Amino acid sequence: MTIVQTSRNAAGIWYDEALFQTDKRPWIGQPRPSEWAAEDFSFVVLGDRCGMATAGVFENALEIVKDLKPDFVLSVGDLIEGYWREAQDAIAEWEYIDAKIEAANLPFFHVVGNHDYGNQMMRDVWRDRKGFEYYAFRTGDILFLVLNTEDPPNEFSDDFIDIIKKATANVQNEPERMSEHMQAFYDDIVSRMSPEQLKEMGRIDLAFSDEQMAFAERVLKENRDAKWTFITMHKPGWKSEDERFERLIRMLDGRPHTVFAGHLHAMEYSVAGNGERIQLGRTGGHAHGNGPESDNLMLWVNVRNGQPSYRVIHLDGVREIGGYKPQSETEHDNHHRTEEA
Repeated sequence: MTIVQTSRNAAGIWYDEALFQTDKRPWIGQPRPSEWAAEDFSFVVLGDRCGMATAGVFENALEIVKDLKPDFVLSVGDLIEGYWREAQDAIAEWEYIDAKIEAANLPFFHVVGNHDYGNQMMRDVWRDRKGFEYYAFRTGDILFLVLNTEDPPNEFSDDFIDIIKKATANVQNEPERMSEHMQAFYDDIVSRMSPEQLKEMGRIDLAFSDEQMAFAERVLKENRDAKWTFITMHKPGWKSEDERFERLIRMLDGRPHTVFAGHLHAMEYSVAGNGERIQLGRTGGHAHGNGPESDNLMLWVNVRNGQPSYRVIHLDGVREIGGYKPQSETEHDNHHRTEEA
């Protein structure tokens, strides 16, 4: 493990140097030293862009974030549709979305999602472009630990990938019929699987390698003085029965912390002991429900004196100024009379 900078009041960046000998990094951009060391700062957490992305939603979110100018941006993964068999298809998706992220001109920290990292080939593409999958950084007294819940990836059968690709193509070609296509996708899955297999598919399965767990343990021990710890992963570990997630929580040893995750495309907040659990909603991926928790959204986080606070920004409620046209005199008079009545 390497520490790029070790000053307690500045930023440390940790990664598993013994395992990952590369000059590539899973983040874009670097904040100024004064921003790293600031005790008070703000950042944004973006939800899943995929699967079955609605074109333009994530890209619009990046434009809004660019205007709001947080100190940096965190992702919870699933930035590409993925599940490709050929490397050039995965590379093309990454080229597109990485260019959009770079254009936002803000530090952006990647997290592995199952769509990003669904097989060995896609793992190789990730490492060729981004170097490694788990890491940590510190700004002032606040620690960020970024983990990979797909270590190693859980590979789907060719038949199941064909179903995913068919549904994805249908949604992309006819977004206005998304509900219909998603129902057909679900029906196709149900027709091919037993009830036991369907139940198995509904489970939240995590995968943390021995090396990743050792890395997390060491980073947490070396930063025991942190006022707050943010852990970011793709799948919500607290909804799994994974012993390694429970071990991770025990490592926190009662310290104040927040766990960010995504995967299920619905916003949720809960508290467990000294820790918060925040499941991000979607930022472009298809809706898993009809309530406000299933809206396209992003999370704004303020850290003040070592304590976080949160604001959920619903993207469907953010409007362009050009949409507010002047009313005619007749429209204005009719509206005024209605109000008086």
